[in-house]
Amino acid sequence: MPALPAPHERQSRKNNVCMRHALLLWLVWLMTSTGAQAQYITLPNGEFLDTTSTRNPACAKVPVVRYYSVEGKYPRSSETLTEQAQAFITRKGQQYRGEGHITFRFIIDCQGHREARTQLLQTDKRYQRATFSPALVRELYGFVQTLTDWKIGKAPFPVRYLTYLNFNISDGKVVAVTP
Repeated sequence: MPALPAPHERQSRKNNVCMRHALLLWLVWLMTSTGAQAQYITLPNGEFLDTTSTRNPACAKVPVVRYYSVEGKYPRSSETLTEQAQAFITRKGQQYRGEGHITFRFIIDCQGHREARTQLLQTDKRYQRATFSPALVRELYGFVQTLTDWKIGKAPFPVRYLTYLNFNISDGKVVAVTP
């Protein structure tokens, strides 16, 4: 007949089970509560989103060029992007305020995927540094994350390219998206 575990061993096993359950509950909470939220980092030279992401290993050592040198513009018209962005930010019925520009700068890798690290620039209509509602910035960044039709840069060798999307905001509404 097997010996019964000592009381301290039973307590240790019970603690391990409790820790596993607590960890599992915490992971479930973490996965369901964060949604598409981005990590914000503010540095003297700007604000950044999703800075802890990893690069596509196939593109890690590929040079970075500007979008215009490799025909890297997003394949939808500015008018279409403007309509889609405005519809996206108003789908929850939230209203925003502000005038100016919210710009997201990021890199498209050599396989046409957006790298998550994104620089955030916010200016008023006179291009002076400004701050918009964090909710509006989150919604616009959520819209940027839905854009998955980026093209591979046209060059004789694989490239990653630096691009941006600038949202012109007037009275809290998206009135233009460039480039």
